[in-house]
Amino acid sequence: MRSLLFPLLACLFCSLSLAGQDGLFPAFDIRSRLLGGTGLSAEGIDGLWTNPAGLAASPRSIAASAAAEQRFGLSELTMANVGASYGTGLGGFGLQLGSFGFDAYQETRIGLAYGRQLTENFRVGLDFVGFATNTEAYASTFDATFGLGFQLRIIPELSIGARVFSPFRAERFPDEYLPQLLAIGLSYQPSEKIIVNAEVHKDSTFPLRTRVGLEYLPAEELSVRFGVATENTELSFGLGYEVIDGLELSAGAVWHELLGIYPGVGLRYRQD
Repeated sequence: MRSLLFPLLACLFCSLSLAGQDGLFPAFDIRSRLLGGTGLSAEGIDGLWTNPAGLAASPRSIAASAAAEQRFGLSELTMANVGASYGTGLGGFGLQLGSFGFDAYQETRIGLAYGRQLTENFRVGLDFVGFATNTEAYASTFDATFGLGFQLRIIPELSIGARVFSPFRAERFPDEYLPQLLAIGLSYQPSEKIIVNAEVHKDSTFPLRTRVGLEYLPAEELSVRFGVATENTELSFGLGYEVIDGLELSAGAVWHELLGIYPGVGLRYRQD
């Protein structure tokens, strides 16, 4: 039975990786996931997975996040991550740790990120990421790459974010390479209660993908999040609720036109 389980799960994961087009396994925080995968203009701990430049806005206190997503209702296809950030006079620093897999196949992602404010309205960021892959009966592998991020505030209500991940082609296995990603987008905040994100993401191997997210804050402690992505179509919806001062619990689901519905949950702690 176990010999049949591994190839089945491997095929399922390959299908969701190709559909996601965002890395070996999707790297995400729960807020970004429920906003259609947008977040290039996110700040502090919210920018840890989406744009390292956002770490430049980290307060001088520790912030942390954790998220998990399960697909097909299978525990073997659970993706989880934890992260932390801290701001200093020299900029903001972040730590990423993510995992996916089961006994026979395991992927781990670890990264260090840094963001710095260069001018009043312009930030840059850099992250170094390593991917470890362990497969039963095969040799383990470890691959490393890096990414760059930028954020520019045009006016107080409008920002531009951009990110390049793995700009140089890096071979992972024979004829298989680490994903190369390029993304750029806008974030518009017409009021204190509404944030709208619109982004385009391009993987070197796949078609251009458009992502749109809307966050509505009807109350100080409540966030309502919607998102949509193309190629393949995804729709997302979820809520974030600040259960105590600084600690937010988020939950929601993503509907994928090929893979169906999969739920996600997350925690975020920060002191603004």
